[in-house]
Amino acid sequence: MECVFCRILQGLEEGFILYRGKGVAVILDKYPVSKGHLLVLSEEHYVGVHDTPPNVLARVWLAASSLARVYRVALKAPGVNVVTNSGGAAGQAIYHFHVHVIPRWGPVKGFWSGRRDLSEGEAVEVLNMLKPYTAIVEEYLERVKLL
Repeated sequence: MECVFCRILQGLEEGFILYRGKGVAVILDKYPVSKGHLLVLSEEHYVGVHDTPPNVLARVWLAASSLARVYRVALKAPGVNVVTNSGGAAGQAIYHFHVHVIPRWGPVKGFWSGRRDLSEGEAVEVLNMLKPYTAIVEEYLERVKLL
């Protein structure tokens, strides 16, 4: 079975990539629950949080934290979810370690409610909205010396 995230990172499948570097990639979720729903993933393939090396976990979580900060501080989102799922019983659907960063622009009616297909227009809008802030991801990854 081939991994869709690996295929996106290899350029074999379409994906909207916001950031890539230092072992981390940030892509737009193809089925967002809110505008700006991001996936932060390791460039190397690991199944989930349970088998990912600590240094890779740290980089992915730092990148996710930087983007949560962008949403809350710079873009004034009233809330942000930062979450990962490990195993099918926890809701993991793609078996490549990743962390969801979900800005919440209003009250949550159901954690995964509102899922829909990402349009190309919305993808371009979100990429343009976040592009000025990608240096913050780099800054977070540079400021901490990892294992």
